[in-house]
Amino acid sequence: MGERGITVERVFPGPPETVWGVLTDPALIPEWWGPAHHAPTVVEMDVRPGGRWRFEMHAHDTIFGFGGEYLEVDAPHRIVQTFVFDPFPDAATVEALVLEDLGDGSTRLWVEITHPSAEGRDQQLAGGMAQGLRATHDRLHALVVAASPS
Repeated sequence: MGERGITVERVFPGPPETVWGVLTDPALIPEWWGPAHHAPTVVEMDVRPGGRWRFEMHAHDTIFGFGGEYLEVDAPHRIVQTFVFDPFPDAATVEALVLEDLGDGSTRLWVEITHPSAEGRDQQLAGGMAQGLRATHDRLHALVVAASPS
């Protein structure tokens, strides 16, 4: 991904259609997205090219807003979206989520995050992004298990 990118991968025990369903269901977002102790409210989630998304978390008497635009949507294989954290509108990233069918009933999720600068990437990594994403993907994993056909 070069000096501005971060790539993360995780295998989930379900087919791409199940993982996609959990990733794109607005009712499930509060169950897995972001810190467990600050479940977001889905304000908008229009999963289509040109559609917008916005989640808000309430913590410490403050609303933390996140949002962006869906640039590409190819169900159940790929989503490319912008990601903007309200306090830093000029530091928008582009995230590509790719679901790879592993042929054994499981799916590899690739997340590629491209920052506008290497400094932005370094700040996200230094801010605990890896630990937060691991915890988020652990909760996503549990939902995929619950939603997967037996």
